Amino acid sequence: MRHSKTFIISIFIILSLFIAQASYSAGEGPKGGTAPTGEAKQDNDMRDLLLQLEKQVSDFQSLKTDFTQTKNLAVFRNRIIMKGRIYLQKPGTVAWHVDEPLKYSVLITDKLIRQWDEDADQVQEIPLSKNPMFRVVIDQLTAWFSGRYVQLLDEYTVSAKKTQPLQIEFIPRDSSSVKKVIKAITITFREDRKYLQKVQFDEVSGDSTSIIFNNTEFNAPLKNSDFEVKRRV
Repeated sequence: MRHSKTFIISIFIILSLFIAQASYSAGEGPKGGTAPTGEAKQDNDMRDLLLQLEKQVSDFQSLKTDFTQTKNLAVFRNRIIMKGRIYLQKPGTVAWHVDEPLKYSVLITDKLIRQWDEDADQVQEIPLSKNPMFRVVIDQLTAWFSGRYVQLLDEYTVSAKKTQPLQIEFIPRDSSSVKKVIKAITITFREDRKYLQKVQFDEVSGDSTSIIFNNTEFNAPLKNSDFEVKRRV
């Protein structure tokens, strides 16, 4: 498929955010001082709200959900839409399968990152033992999808934009390497606040990526095949 690499890049623009944070957290990011702690900067009420949300959102061990991801390209005034499924098994295994308009899969575990796309039709594997910084990627990635928001206070200033439905905005701090790429991340919760309804990434470039979650199931029995990355027909 001619534009499949563009579609795949729109997925990895999200994954790259967590990789960037991983580099910074591991000491490979910008030097010149220690970033101010979230405790020194965040309002106590917001911290309490995030703690409350963690209790509501993180009370599950496994999750499966459908998603629709939309990438808006500012320069070309174009829109790329992908649909697929996400499977999450705590503490840190995530499988991301795109079903349309192309087929693509990526698996992230505590040992490796494995991916496949229908253009190359090859499974590529990155062992984490040879890429230590990627070990932090899992924690950063699952923080959003597992509901561990308080740990993000060191990297972002946080504010509530709406209450019905609850909508919270995360803006990268000046000390964060993510600030070079991301202007803001906005998460919108379902009415019951048990999980996310939408995540939106607004980029410095003017592009934006949104992910809408549908048919989310908690603690559903997951199969080994849900986490397989291989050729699909």
